[in-house]
Amino acid sequence: MKNFIYKKSISEKISYIKLITDLSHEIGISITDSKELVDTAIIFINPKEINYEELKEEILSYIVINIFSLVCKL
Repeated sequence: MKNFIYKKSISEKISYIKLITDLSHEIGISITDSKELVDTAIIFINPKEINYEELKEEILSYIVINIFSLVCKL
């Protein structure tokens, strides 16, 4: 995954870092955990170009659905 960040333009790097920090603050997890979450999502989608806003929404939706599922099981 380290190669991913080196191959991207400056604006894509800024978007990548912004996505990580936004998710960290919105979800309430550490920056390290947020980075792992984003890197994992990028590995699974593996597109030529990444729309970071869409990726953020998809990650947040996934987390909300899973939390709701866990709460319903209680």
